[in-house]
Amino acid sequence: MGNRYLNSKTLQPLTLRYIGTLPPSSNDVGDQIWLGVEYDDPSNGKGHNGIYKDVQVFQTLEEGSASFLKYNQGLNPLKRGNSLINSIEDRYGEIRPKIIPNIDNETQSQSQITHENESVVLGSSENAIIVQAPNLSSVREKVGKLEKLRNIGFEEEHIDSLGSDEETIEVLKQRMKGLKWLNLSKNLLSSWDQVLEIVDCFQGLEVLTLNHSRIRPIKIELDVKEKEKYIRSFSKIKELHLSNCLLSWDEVCSTTALFPNLEVLHVEANKRLNKLFRRFDDLNNLKELTLGGCPISEWQNIVSTLSNSPKLESLDLSFTSIRTIPSPSLTENDRKLDSLTTLTFLESSISNWSDLDNLSQFALNLHNLRLSVRKTPIPQDTNQEIASGQTMEINQLLSVDDKSLRSICIAEFPNLTMFNSNPITPIERRDSELFYISFVKKRIANNDEKIESWSRYEELCKLHNVSKEINESNEIGKKPKSGLKGRMIKLKIHTEGSNDIQEISILPSARITLLQRKLTKLFGIPVNQFEQIQIWNTTLLDVEKPESGLEKVNKVTCPWEDKEVGWWFESNDEIFVEFVSEDD
Repeated sequence: MGNRYLNSKTLQPLTLRYIGTLPPSSNDVGDQIWLGVEYDDPSNGKGHNGIYKDVQVFQTLEEGSASFLKYNQGLNPLKRGNSLINSIEDRYGEIRPKIIPNIDNETQSQSQITHENESVVLGSSENAIIVQAPNLSSVREKVGKLEKLRNIGFEEEHIDSLGSDEETIEVLKQRMKGLKWLNLSKNLLSSWDQVLEIVDCFQGLEVLTLNHSRIRPIKIELDVKEKEKYIRSFSKIKELHLSNCLLSWDEVCSTTALFPNLEVLHVEANKRLNKLFRRFDDLNNLKELTLGGCPISEWQNIVSTLSNSPKLESLDLSFTSIRTIPSPSLTENDRKLDSLTTLTFLESSISNWSDLDNLSQFALNLHNLRLSVRKTPIPQDTNQEIASGQTMEINQLLSVDDKSLRSICIAEFPNLTMFNSNPITPIERRDSELFYISFVKKRIANNDEKIESWSRYEELCKLHNVSKEINESNEIGKKPKSGLKGRMIKLKIHTEGSNDIQEISILPSARITLLQRKLTKLFGIPVNQFEQIQIWNTTLLDVEKPESGLEKVNKVTCPWEDKEVGWWFESNDEIFVEFVSEDD
């Protein structure tokens, strides 16, 4: 039970879960024998979980992945996979040639016999197509220098064992000392003992990839000798890939406890990994953890579990179910991810500015952030499908364009040097922080947010010498003007070398390009030359001294022409206008 095979007809990988008769059974010797199997891909199952006539015959890990296959002597519905050594020899030639190559001098290996013509079976033809391959032996000699191999992969070749005899294994160990990376994804291995046997063959192995495996989990309680055996073999592995292996977090921890020097761990797309409730005991060297695609939803679990990993620098939470990030003060013991410098959070489900602000406080030393927001609506009840007429949460992060989101993220994370794979220059940081101040002022003035939701607001106002005072948009006691004129805002226009201040009125919903066109009329410039007018927002040189003068802050006309005037300006704001020639 638990061994791995292929369906002999469809060649789909599966795990054998049951051998016996189906209920109701008469215990007659002549009763039909059935094999209960669980397919790696549930779509190949028969839609049940090992149940026959309301009787649970065996258990499965995934819903709908089970099937019963009829077993008859001489007609086995299961097929074994390939041994690793056979696969190596099929690709690179004999591991034990009659004339052993000189490993130290890397002299060219020689074959004892050279066949002028050899037959080759095409891999996908199931022995149906055989072709002649002249001088195949000499080709194998050229590519078969196992001593030079550093990376080797047998993904989807259904490796089920090491195979071969002791002598061949010993030669393999000598010839492949330099191998660094081994990829056995989509294998038919069923136990970690088989993995150990394979790893023992490669003295220099550092990276092991076992994605899409269904290896039986390690027992939680191993005796001392057995645990030492695993640790002795796996201690050389620095990077382990276990994506889509149907592992729970408890099983991940039990497995990684046998890899004491692990630095990189990938466990993406494990459907059973929905909660982090146990800390790593032995992974003091872990630098990178990838959890993308796992159904994790609670941020607090992540922080409490990973905050004791002293060297964790990179974390991937893409395509997870995390919807909210609470304030650090509300989490257990105020834990944070202080060592984290890189975070990947693609297709995230967070929706509020407060989530982004709280995230910045959990990862104060973040240098590199990759962030995108899932564009599908989020239902209030995650256990129900989105029904017609159901109230949706408004995703605040999607209410701005990509350029604005980038600016806000740069301002939120003070140590960020890279956002979505693009570097952040000092000038961009300054502009982003000033944009952040303007953005926050508008939201608070419109009663969209509380000041507490923006932890860097006062700090950045002080840093950039900007007043933190916020003018309420609806002053008490004042009756708002009605009509189009009542909605207009006034802007005070400053130009280089002139003390004259002119005014212009415009709707806040107008585009910046329309403001440029209105300014052409004000300054007597042909309207078709509106792009020669560049507009800057301004701030006081000293907020405590209004007479200190103004300085330019952000160039509003490039690259923000598509923004509305009201996005940048409020009534009575002072702006600076300069004129550039077509040659500039």
